[in-house]
Amino acid sequence: MTVAFIVAVAGKGGVGKSTLSALLVRELAARSGKVVLAVDADPNSNLGEKLGVQVERTIGDLREDLLRRSDEITAGGSKQEAMMYQLRLAMVEGREFDLVTMGRSEGRGCYCYINTLLRTYLDSVMDDYPYVVIDNEAGMEHLSRRTCQRMDVLLVVSDPTKTGLVTAGRILELAKEMEIAVGTTVLVVNRVRGDLPAALKDAVPPGFDRVVLVPHDQSVEDLSTAGGSLSTLSSASTVSAAVHRLAGELRNKS
Repeated sequence: MTVAFIVAVAGKGGVGKSTLSALLVRELAARSGKVVLAVDADPNSNLGEKLGVQVERTIGDLREDLLRRSDEITAGGSKQEAMMYQLRLAMVEGREFDLVTMGRSEGRGCYCYINTLLRTYLDSVMDDYPYVVIDNEAGMEHLSRRTCQRMDVLLVVSDPTKTGLVTAGRILELAKEMEIAVGTTVLVVNRVRGDLPAALKDAVPPGFDRVVLVPHDQSVEDLSTAGGSLSTLSSASTVSAAVHRLAGELRNKS
């Protein structure tokens, strides 16, 4: 049985996690010639937009619907079968990737059973793909709730600021405290203009296996401002080239 190679992308809000996740999904698909599973685990969902697909329904929508219809579904048959069927419908399927969008977090009520089914479903489908890229929510909430318990690579993204680097260090510390199974840890400092200033070099947190600098690219900023898909980004862009190199290194570890 094939075991998926899981890349989890984390970091504080606004550092470019979704942009790098989308580019990584496309790059891994292009290199492998296989369909990649993309998981948008950020309640502020925009991975689909960056991948150029329309998300009609999120897992959050499904969770709320199943909670409202709990008695009806139980009376009509297996709740687990109904859940799995709806989950499959909620997946956006494409030629290069399939996308699952988690959507908003839980509201009132008990979601324990439904969340257990969600984890069961994701665990069951992940190994149908050679690569899984998980775009996590901002900060450290996903780690404290252990929504991703195994990662072959943890990419922690920061902008070139002391605040971003401090947050990146805290995310790494939390991953170790939660005893999450992590293969390789990579700090990605995004939107770097030239080299890091001396003050920021001193602020780079210890403990990462690798530190990667991704240069600022105005074409990416322009697409983000316009809400455009990254599928139109030139392969000659500096960010595309950086992700190309990163994906190559990740594939060598898989």
